[in-house]
Amino acid sequence: MAETVLSMARSMLGGAISTAASAAAAELSLVMGVQKDIWFIKDELETMHAFLVAAEAMKEKDMLLKVWARQVRDLSYNIEDCLGEFMLHVASQSLSQKLMKLKDRHRIAMQIRDLKSRVEEVSSRNTRYNLIEKNQITRTIDERYSCMEDIRNQSASNIDEAELVGFSKPKQDLIKHIDVGANNGSTQVVCVLGMGGLGKTTLARKVYESMKDFTCCAWITVSQSFVRMELLKVMIKELFGNEALKKQFEGNVMLCEKRTLPTTSTKSYLRRGGNGAILLDEV
Repeated sequence: MAETVLSMARSMLGGAISTAASAAAAELSLVMGVQKDIWFIKDELETMHAFLVAAEAMKEKDMLLKVWARQVRDLSYNIEDCLGEFMLHVASQSLSQKLMKLKDRHRIAMQIRDLKSRVEEVSSRNTRYNLIEKNQITRTIDERYSCMEDIRNQSASNIDEAELVGFSKPKQDLIKHIDVGANNGSTQVVCVLGMGGLGKTTLARKVYESMKDFTCCAWITVSQSFVRMELLKVMIKELFGNEALKKQFEGNVMLCEKRTLPTTSTKSYLRRGGNGAILLDEV
């Protein structure tokens, strides 16, 4: 179960780092005097990401490390929500809209500075409790992706339910669109669309945690520069485990080098075992 928490935290960090980089590069961050704070947040998140990758390679994972990974995951949610709202103002066309009301500017600036303090505290806990051996960072990590077995059981989220007011109806509406009993061999696609800062990831997470009727589920964060081959490998591994991934590529070294996959066998892997759900975030 510790592997699940680490994998989820690392996956969420990818989206938060991307959002922070975009926010820091915006001219409005300089005008509001928070550019250095956002750059600091981005750099610290990248360091946390490196530590989590190293942690996944560790054979023994204790409870402290598991708790720290959950804190990193929840911090990532909060950072994406705050900076997502900030980017909404950046996307505004008129200068008056970009400058925002003084009250809004002050509120967002205070949230960013509060996030910076939280990032510093969460980051320092790793050093304070010596959660991850430093020499792990320099080692070659062959197994980067851990099987995300039933992330919906991770009920120890630090996100206040009060922050999710207004998500109940959209959550139920979205669940209605997901046909768990479909057995006609076709693939169903449900999209959650909207501008940054509206809480798409939070809504998707709440729906994902409710997917109890699916035999297997996977939450995958898609980077801006993803490789299809690697994405499919991650998908197979998170749904069916490392052994399934090895079996899929057994004797197919040339296919791996050419970055192609046998279509038929890939579909059989993704369809086996009944109904499954794959959530792609940051698409």
